[in-house]
Amino acid sequence: MKLSKKMMNVEAIEKNIQVFRCPLCTAAMELVDEASLVCTENHSFDLSKQGYVNLAPQAHTTKYDKALFEARTTIIESGFFNPLLDRLTALLFEQIQDVKASAILDAGCGEGSHLAALLKNLPKHMSGMGIDLAKEGIVTAAKDHPGHIWTVGDLANCPFQDEQFAAVLNILSPANYGEFTRLLQAGGLFIKVVPEADYLTELRAIFYDGVERTSETNAIERIAELFDSVETERLTYEFGLDQKLLEKLIQMTPLTWGASAEKVEQALSSGISSITIDYKIIIAFKRSKQ
Repeated sequence: MKLSKKMMNVEAIEKNIQVFRCPLCTAAMELVDEASLVCTENHSFDLSKQGYVNLAPQAHTTKYDKALFEARTTIIESGFFNPLLDRLTALLFEQIQDVKASAILDAGCGEGSHLAALLKNLPKHMSGMGIDLAKEGIVTAAKDHPGHIWTVGDLANCPFQDEQFAAVLNILSPANYGEFTRLLQAGGLFIKVVPEADYLTELRAIFYDGVERTSETNAIERIAELFDSVETERLTYEFGLDQKLLEKLIQMTPLTWGASAEKVEQALSSGISSITIDYKIIIAFKRSKQ
């Protein structure tokens, strides 16, 4: 008898229950009646009808809504991210294929497409867990990519035990480096992907009138404070767009947040037929205890 999507997700939680810790008191948790995660201090969190669990202690509102994740799914299915995913798959395969307990955490997983795509091409013993504060993304992940663990949670207070993951991924998402070092096993792999200078440069020319945004705090410097063997790679390529994909990309990207209707219309009617994709991939390993 074929399992429902929810039960596929529940089974994944059950197999990896040792990973969880209560976000309220940090106690260990167990799965009760295939319906709730309950800690030893009796804090209880019900599984949703889709089979994900909300372990965010407080309700949060984010800018990432259902429409945005639907647009992102269309973009992902077009192959927009394929060169990046191919490189990340190779890095994971090279570094952790021989690790016996090789759980992978996608921190800031959105609707789960990246993690699900990576796991399809990695050894079957590798388990995947995705966490994001945007509930709509996790709902989509649980429905579209069953058989993995999907959790609503705060990256500043990850509901997972220490040293449980062989790798942590942080793809175009905010980070909490202190938490990531706590979660990684000794020598664990950390990969962060950030936009490089030419990322979506054709759209930035419209929305920022050619003026560069203020760059984020240097991620490499912060990572080097906490991790060893920090290296970077640059991945740049062009991707063709038809009008539908251009619309979805404009809908998906934070570049357009706060933009005027006139700017959005200018971008939609710009005739852009290809877009520059430019990433920096930062690769590091958990620092050995001194």
